[in-house]
Amino acid sequence: MPINTDIEAVDEIFQDGKVVDGFILGTEVHRGGMASLYSATKEGIDVPILLKIPRVGRDQPVESLIGFETELTILRSLKSPYVPKYLGSGNMATRPYIAMERVAGRPLEDSIKEGKVFTIDEVVQIGSDLAQAVQSLHSQDAIHLDIKPENILIDDQGKLTLIDFGLSHHARFPDLLAEEMRKGIGSAPYISPEQVIGIRSDYRSDIFSIGVIMYELLTGELPFGNPQTMSGLRKRMWAQAFPPRAIRKEIPRWLQEIVLRCLEPRAADRYQSATRLRQVLLNHESVTLTERADRVDPLSFWDNLKRMLRAAGYEPSPSPRPSMGNYDAPLMVAAIDTRQSDADLRERMQTTAKNLLYAYPESRLVCISTIAGTPTFEGNQESETASGIVRGHLVQLMEWAKPLKLPPERISYHVLEALDPASRIVEFAKDNDASLILIGASHKLPNKVTPWRTSMTKIVEEAPCSVHIVRT
Repeated sequence: MPINTDIEAVDEIFQDGKVVDGFILGTEVHRGGMASLYSATKEGIDVPILLKIPRVGRDQPVESLIGFETELTILRSLKSPYVPKYLGSGNMATRPYIAMERVAGRPLEDSIKEGKVFTIDEVVQIGSDLAQAVQSLHSQDAIHLDIKPENILIDDQGKLTLIDFGLSHHARFPDLLAEEMRKGIGSAPYISPEQVIGIRSDYRSDIFSIGVIMYELLTGELPFGNPQTMSGLRKRMWAQAFPPRAIRKEIPRWLQEIVLRCLEPRAADRYQSATRLRQVLLNHESVTLTERADRVDPLSFWDNLKRMLRAAGYEPSPSPRPSMGNYDAPLMVAAIDTRQSDADLRERMQTTAKNLLYAYPESRLVCISTIAGTPTFEGNQESETASGIVRGHLVQLMEWAKPLKLPPERISYHVLEALDPASRIVEFAKDNDASLILIGASHKLPNKVTPWRTSMTKIVEEAPCSVHIVRT
């Protein structure tokens, strides 16, 4: 008996007003080259809904279905505030759709096309938010691989969302695109050198794309143009971007250093985690300046030729699993109680910090202290003023850290005002994607949140990362 291969046309299934698996279709919001987007509603779902339907049929490339299946697999596995929520999906063979949250915001691409001139602060903010969004994917072993202004939504409050995972890779799922297409895929201006030769498993490709976007926002130009041939794409395996400061003089040296490091041809020469990239953008005093920071002229013909010859034997850098990137350059938070002087406890915390920093040579330490607040009415002495009180605590933090002998780019100090120190420490760790909180257990001055619960207990229960407790 022959197999029935009749299937209903996708365009007939998905029309305004039709009901598909309980989703009531609204109007078509967007029709792209590979998919169409429809607004929708469904009983029991109280967020705006988008239905994404692949473009199939005559003259439609097979990549449409492969990319659609890839996005479905990855989107439903992700839990991230920077990604639309997955709300359901249909059968690939009969009713192919992905239902997702309809996120507010405009594509960053719109602002670029309108000729917006981005301030330095705006570029730093977008870059750091983008790095944080990308790290949330990498920590789940997903790599976006198609980061470009068109796929970045920013709402009126500045919240950033990444969309379109049709070209993405996930370490725990089969890579359908790698199996079906043995060539580099992505958007020509933004893909990394390793993507050009078909490598899809290096999470540092996303860091390269962030560098391209920051360069574009700063200068209004693309660092490697928009090549349409493979030979044009392969140039980025050796080419050096024209220095941004030669185009826009007010760009700080430290920001040029960051952008050009992201654009290094070899992934091993870029920042090794999106978390580290975010750290240097938000704390530029920690940036180690190299010759990149001082470039103002393009390479000479002979220097270009040398780089091209060296790139003839281009070998991609070994790539660890995406979720391991954060382990190579962790941010550690040392919460020091500067209200008391427990010499034994501080010394033990120093020893523990030394061991942790030795184990992770690219790690960074943030020393923090919490105080209840500064006085409304200041005294005559410097130590009785708001700034004097804060400086006093900073001095103690610096004294504690002095034996660690860390270079300035690996350490910083902060005094935080908080009536609830535990909540503030947890909040600080979340905001900065900390990998570990180091805290001392003091018997001299226990800080209780409630009669039965200490600050330390609260930190352990609510921290987004590991907590290392040092006891005397």
